[in-house]
Amino acid sequence: KAIDASLLEKMHEEALEILNNIGIRVTNKRILKKIEGVDGFRIKDERVKIGSELAEDMVDGYRATVRREDRKRKSGLEEVIILSIGYPGCTHILDLETDKLRPLTTDDLIDSTRLIDSLYDCGVRGGAPGAPQDVPTHLSRILQCKIGYEYSRSADYAPFENYVEAEYMRRMANAIGQKFCMDVYIVSPLKLEGVSVDRAIPLLEDGTCEGLDVTSMPLAGATAPLYPIGAFTQGIAESIGGYVILHEAYPKAPITFQVGGFHFDMKHGNVVFGSPEQTLMDLIGVAVNQFYGNKAVYGVRSFRTMAKKVNVQAQVEKTASAAVGVLTGLSDFIHSGLLSLDEIFSPVQLIIDCEIAHYLSKLAKGIDFSEEELESSMDIIERCASKGTFMMDKTTLSEYKHIFWQPELFDYSLLHTSKREMKDPVERAKDRARKKIAEHNFQLEEDK
Repeated sequence: KAIDASLLEKMHEEALEILNNIGIRVTNKRILKKIEGVDGFRIKDERVKIGSELAEDMVDGYRATVRREDRKRKSGLEEVIILSIGYPGCTHILDLETDKLRPLTTDDLIDSTRLIDSLYDCGVRGGAPGAPQDVPTHLSRILQCKIGYEYSRSADYAPFENYVEAEYMRRMANAIGQKFCMDVYIVSPLKLEGVSVDRAIPLLEDGTCEGLDVTSMPLAGATAPLYPIGAFTQGIAESIGGYVILHEAYPKAPITFQVGGFHFDMKHGNVVFGSPEQTLMDLIGVAVNQFYGNKAVYGVRSFRTMAKKVNVQAQVEKTASAAVGVLTGLSDFIHSGLLSLDEIFSPVQLIIDCEIAHYLSKLAKGIDFSEEELESSMDIIERCASKGTFMMDKTTLSEYKHIFWQPELFDYSLLHTSKREMKDPVERAKDRARKKIAEHNFQLEEDK
């Protein structure tokens, strides 16, 4: 059921209490020096406590800003089906020809990126889906970014672990005229420290970071209370706390925040995406983020799965979680083509995900069922009843393809009308992947 607005308000109030009474641990000396003496902050032993009035004022200002930006984005916008690769963290690939799992190579990465770009007209967006494992580790993410830009028109920079990698990617982004933004993850529970902060500080200091999003990943029962409402309340405190501190430290930087909450599997020691629990957590995340003015965010229309192959588990988890998410409104499908969370890229799964996305989008749009169409139907019955068929009526001929979705992989025929030699959907997906890779012709301009 929907989360009551009064409960969201109560969670917000409790989160501000956490910031006021417990605070955020900050170990970076530069940040501490920048906010020292600012009204609303109380700093002691690297613990920054934030007054509720300061936090509330910052949240109010944030809501007003993101809603103005959202109105600009929605102006004249029509929904299109977008399948995002999501977090491009793959280290392995399911071989298109052998179905064997193996480390991702540079050649694999080029072909995978070409496949992603060749599906642009089908709504697929993204760059290179992972880091090649046949080059030195300190070069793999930089090469991933380079391959993405060279072979995909919708590529973004790759994940980076340190400032050196970030600086190379920032310069590549600059060369092709793309913005360079960053994420900062608050370490649960309540710590603004670690890799994501360290790599961001130099770019914030020199003003070359064009966008910064603050979030966290509280794990219910591990790094946050087991109860989902407790995990999300802690997540609210972490995201707002990090946002307020960094906004005061770097007021010229465009900073946003998102709130997350995650189910933790005690048996395997990891997040289980695609599980019913995480799908429900994702839905809670939508409500919480909309409370702060953010549009539907991460986790909605999720194609995430823990399956290691293109198998029944993958299709159940991907379809179930995306089916729930698609009913929440305008948003992209995420993690298309990825398996085992985001460790494995599968060309075949990407093709299947396209089919699932179009199926679910048609389901979410529903069917027209109006009085106007009732009146039109009465005219049609008068025209066609004596003929015994409606198949040649002008409305059937002109609107059939608009009303009925036609799949590319699935077979809608009956047994006695089917082609017995027809390949199953997985084999057809393989054929389509091979064809798309072969037809791909985009390459980045030579001067860029």
